[in-house]
Amino acid sequence: MPLYEFVCDECETGFELLVGFSQADQPQTCPTCGGLHTHRKVSTFAMGGGAVRNTAGPVARPASSPFT
Repeated sequence: MPLYEFVCDECETGFELLVGFSQADQPQTCPTCGGLHTHRKVSTFAMGGGAVRNTAGPVARPASSPFT
């Protein structure tokens, strides 16, 4: 199930819900005020990325190895 973002029209709270495709366009109940006047927010897919820094440090090699 995809994660959708909704906004409550009554208290303006934003919230996320796992909702099936068939219910994605239906209003959902606001978890803050219980209001039924909500709408799905247009959201974009974002993936964290960029370079990842290795902070683990160097890996020590065993003193004796069967693969020498």
